[in-house]
Amino acid sequence: MYTNAMIEAFKADNARLIASFDEPEAQSSTIEAVAGDTSAGSNTEAGGSITKLNDEEYWWYRNHICHASEMIMTTPAESPTLLEPILPRQGVVALVGSSDSGKSSLLRGLAMAIVSGKEEYIGFRLNTRYRRAIYVSTEDDQLSIGSLMRRQTGSPTGLEAMEYDGLHFIFDTDNLLATLELGLKSYVPDVVIIDAFADLYGGPMNENNRVRGFLQAFSLLATKYDTLFIFLHHTGKRTEMLTPSKHNAIGSQGFEAKMRLMMELRPDPVRHDIRHLCIVKGNYLPAEYKHDSFELRFDESLNYTATGERVPFALLKERNLDAEAEEAQKLELIRSMREEGKTYQQIADELGYKSKSTIINICKKFKE
Repeated sequence: MYTNAMIEAFKADNARLIASFDEPEAQSSTIEAVAGDTSAGSNTEAGGSITKLNDEEYWWYRNHICHASEMIMTTPAESPTLLEPILPRQGVVALVGSSDSGKSSLLRGLAMAIVSGKEEYIGFRLNTRYRRAIYVSTEDDQLSIGSLMRRQTGSPTGLEAMEYDGLHFIFDTDNLLATLELGLKSYVPDVVIIDAFADLYGGPMNENNRVRGFLQAFSLLATKYDTLFIFLHHTGKRTEMLTPSKHNAIGSQGFEAKMRLMMELRPDPVRHDIRHLCIVKGNYLPAEYKHDSFELRFDESLNYTATGERVPFALLKERNLDAEAEEAQKLELIRSMREEGKTYQQIADELGYKSKSTIINICKKFKE
């Protein structure tokens, strides 16, 4: 709803626009239209054609734009976060990893920490607003999830179990968007977790436009209800032999490009109770977060705790490949990046090589 002050400000905006034209007649005519003249179709020539807008057209336009001045004055200097500073409060992000890395346990633990009012999770501050979460599960049913949660919570009963009442699970994913829309209208959560992306999408992973179109529907919900969607997704075969990277996720560039942030959860190559949370893409994070992992201990109760240690990504590759086998793994990654339309030089830049000739030589060796 617009106040009189806002309307006057909008009129002033238009007056400033008209002032950029030289013809006094043009300025007078258009300002009259802005002030409430509802007649349409008049044109005034002043270095170009200006069509007067009627009231309906004018307010329709105003409802679809944001002035830079308004954005500067009304938004905080830093974007709000849910898990500070990693997870934003709003948007679409992803956690990827191999099938046995413990991704679901990590995200389920996050949801339980949110609804139970914890102040931190895996060493990062939680900034919760509602103490509510929605978890969409396509890989596990109610019985199995209930059993896993009993392990993670120490089998609470009565009032202790009610601590987690703000966590809602969805197992029936038919018409999921409609279900989420209904839930979000009356139950805005701090986070919506989608476990897992591939089961819901169901289309060809290498079709960028289809993947982006699918994710766009969830992105719009995130914006509309000011909440965060986290998609769980899998990495490609044998990518544990490669350095953690946003390119390790199965599928097209469309998935990665739509994500505001991507994390890869990587098992330690030696210590079986250690996982590494790797920020492989973070549009608003400093570089210091995106080169070394955050080391986590994964215990028998399926819970994570931060060790406080960080490990360079380059040290997280499994070491049981000979040189030729490692090049074959690199070739698989190069091939997927070529399918995304990247040039040899772009691939070299993203994989840390100085020249595209190294990429070309790898391809030639395997007759690609």
